[in-house]
Amino acid sequence: MVDTIKPSSIPISRRDSFNTRDTRTRDLKPFHSGDIKILLLENVSAMAVDILKKAGYQVEFHTKALDKDALIEKIKDVHAVGLRSKTKLTEEVLSHANKLLTIGCFCIGTNQVDLSYAASRGICVFNSPFSNSRSVAELIIAEVILLARQLGDRSREMHNGVWNKVSKSCYEIRGKTLGIIGYGHIGTQLGVLAESLGMHVI
Repeated sequence: MVDTIKPSSIPISRRDSFNTRDTRTRDLKPFHSGDIKILLLENVSAMAVDILKKAGYQVEFHTKALDKDALIEKIKDVHAVGLRSKTKLTEEVLSHANKLLTIGCFCIGTNQVDLSYAASRGICVFNSPFSNSRSVAELIIAEVILLARQLGDRSREMHNGVWNKVSKSCYEIRGKTLGIIGYGHIGTQLGVLAESLGMHVI
């Protein structure tokens, strides 16, 4: 007797999931913008809301993330969802998305979305990898200067009424070496800023 293995019982990789579509997948067809419903969560840009509404889309806007039950109810008849990092689009939630075509993650990552399940449903997921890279890089530079000049200590002393004018162990960052572990979008921006301030980057 030969054992048989059901294809559905074999785990599929994330890459393979893009070629695996369930029976509920919809074929794309021409549409009128007035027929498309978009759900925007977590206080995404008001400019985006205005642009989409002027283009004729139906837009529902929420300043915060929705809980699971509310999200399941809202996602049933929308064609696109825009979110940040707090909203969790799990398989359970996405299984109720009968018309969903795309998910926009307006942040660096996409870990808040079940990518394999979305792919199996033919739902396109995209992110904004450059959305806050510069902001993070600038914050790191600010913190490097803060530490080099002991600004945290001086601020605390000033709030306690102590004027401690001291330069010992306070340094300019020019000529100092900055080591960057990971040279992605943020790392490359940080390197540019650091070198422009005269730092050596490794």
